[in-house]
Amino acid sequence: MKIRNSYILQLLFLTFTVSLNCQSDPNNLVFNGNKESIKQNFTAAEVEYRKAISKNEIQNTASHNLGNLLFENKNYDEAIQEYFKTQKNSQVDLEKHSAFHNLGNTYMKKKDYAQAVEAYKNALRNNSEDDETRYNYALAKKFLEGDKRQNSQNSDDSEEEKKDKSEDQRENKDEDQNSDQDSNSEKEKPKDQEDDKNQEEGGGLSKQQMENLLDAVNNIEKDLNQKIKSGKKKVQTSKKTEKDW
Repeated sequence: MKIRNSYILQLLFLTFTVSLNCQSDPNNLVFNGNKESIKQNFTAAEVEYRKAISKNEIQNTASHNLGNLLFENKNYDEAIQEYFKTQKNSQVDLEKHSAFHNLGNTYMKKKDYAQAVEAYKNALRNNSEDDETRYNYALAKKFLEGDKRQNSQNSDDSEEEKKDKSEDQRENKDEDQNSDQDSNSEKEKPKDQEDDKNQEEGGGLSKQQMENLLDAVNNIEKDLNQKIKSGKKKVQTSKKTEKDW
């Protein structure tokens, strides 16, 4: 995608005729900038173009050529500003066409295809016969449509990912709730279930029942021992009485 430099060639002649009269004339500064640009002394060329613009803010040739220089140095944002000033200040259709065309090229470099389409469209409004502009316009539209399809696909993929993530989170939440319910159910078992468990482990009796049963057996054993001792005493007393008689 070639940047148009037609104004450089055209103004080399015009500025040369003026330069004989005034070294500080904006056209002469543009001429000097063009010479430096051809020799690829881009820094010196930029200085000359900016001097010309400072002396005449609507020096369209200086703005246009400075835009070309910035484009070649990949300073696309500043190049856009210079092309925009050129088309805004110019009253000549061919100047407007060239500025808009180069704007389109710059937006293509930035992959801003929507802006590129609009720029080429404006270029064609000022010169509908330019085949290169028509070609670039069709190409920019093709890239823009591809971008839209890609963005739509990315959007669909993103929505699907969000849906899957939401379902995973919901499933994990349900699993956590079920786990909590099982844990709470285990902790909140009724006392009678605990007693039943203890009974099963203790031969059908709870711990308390076993203790009560042992106490009862001990009491019975004490009573029985007491009775046995009491009976022995009676027998001994009876024997003594008979002997005295």
